Amino acid sequence: MTPSVSPGEEWPGYYRGYRLRTNPDGDVWWQVYQGTDRLHLDPSPDDLVEQLLSLKRLGGRVRVTEDNDVITREETDDGYRTVYVGNLSVEGELVPRDAPEFSVDVNPTGLNPGDLWPSVYDGAKFSFSGGGEHIWWSNPATNRRHPVETPIPNSVLTALQTHKPKGGSFRITPWNDVITLVSAHPAPDTIQEQFSDLPRVVKNIIKLRKERGVEMLPVYVGKIHDTPIQIGEPKTLIDELSDEEREELEGWAASLGTNSPTREEDHSADSITQSESDDTEPIEEELPDDDPEDWYTG
Repeated sequence: MTPSVSPGEEWPGYYRGYRLRTNPDGDVWWQVYQGTDRLHLDPSPDDLVEQLLSLKRLGGRVRVTEDNDVITREETDDGYRTVYVGNLSVEGELVPRDAPEFSVDVNPTGLNPGDLWPSVYDGAKFSFSGGGEHIWWSNPATNRRHPVETPIPNSVLTALQTHKPKGGSFRITPWNDVITLVSAHPAPDTIQEQFSDLPRVVKNIIKLRKERGVEMLPVYVGKIHDTPIQIGEPKTLIDELSDEEREELEGWAASLGTNSPTREEDHSADSITQSESDDTEPIEEELPDDDPEDWYTG
């Protein structure tokens, strides 16, 4: 939670989280695509809805972070700003209208890492590189990568790397569950059995996404314990180098053109030769498009 921020004040953090929508009638729902069935949250968080409608009389979209903070975007003369709405412990069921027998648990329990996720796939989105050395939040407005500074449990990182050795994205729910999307699983027989037991609503969501070219299954990875997830500022070309970075860079520059590996202790090498390639384009690490944002309503 962020007790230093009052409802209606500008949110000091970044914009992410589990997506819900509201209207002036006080309904709260989740929706996979614009125009598809609404899954209504039951019980409805009436106090929070009242607070939101005092800020946005027509309701609208909100996000629930991994620390249960509810935030929304408010239109201003210059564009938009993110404001704090309140705190919400999301619980209960997501209920299709007039079909409560097909309700889905909001917060599934009793899962083991690698199990199929038997609820809607949503939460704060983060990404990681192959090998797991780097974890970041991608700013949708700038496409800049902000490094995650909060430690992620080794068990979670190991599981993510097992499922996605080339890197990719994952989600953190308001209950601190970590989930991801996979195109292959090391235990296909188990997955086939679990898929048969998935709620009808979840199967139809997977079917909708498959029809749009996203042929992946949601999998439970594990839990995090330290929240909120803190991020830092991305590196820029005007950052000052540290003494260690400067020394390493100068040693590397002095050894350019050698045909022997640079020695770590003195950053030197044995002899000089022509570089094999002197005109290569720098390529930023590319990740699989494993979680397209247009799955969602915004």
